[in-house]
Amino acid sequence: MDMTTVLRIANAALILFMAWMSLRAGWGMMTGSEAMVKFFEPFGTAPVLRQLLGAIGLMGCLMMFHPKTFVWGSWLNLGVIMFLLVQFAHLHDWKGLLAESWVVLLAFVILWLGHPLADRAV
Repeated sequence: MDMTTVLRIANAALILFMAWMSLRAGWGMMTGSEAMVKFFEPFGTAPVLRQLLGAIGLMGCLMMFHPKTFVWGSWLNLGVIMFLLVQFAHLHDWKGLLAESWVVLLAFVILWLGHPLADRAV
């Protein structure tokens, strides 16, 4: 197996992990699960905004699976993550900001490697 194949497999695993996190968080935001309501409580966001962020996250997750919409889906997920990071920074919750920052790094690594099924990936 050459290095390109290994990187494509690794990126596919990273995409699946990111999709699982986005699906889990997006579904929790959409349905108003207890954990997500408690998570968004310090920010003071309205339930409609929480549901909108969940819908954007779910849409981004689904778009990440198709090579033609991969970049747009990744940016939608990054938008939701960046909203959360800005909220943590606004509240001066540096511990929460650092706890969520690794997701941004993961998203940029996935974007850099590209979709594993695309012609120009890795």
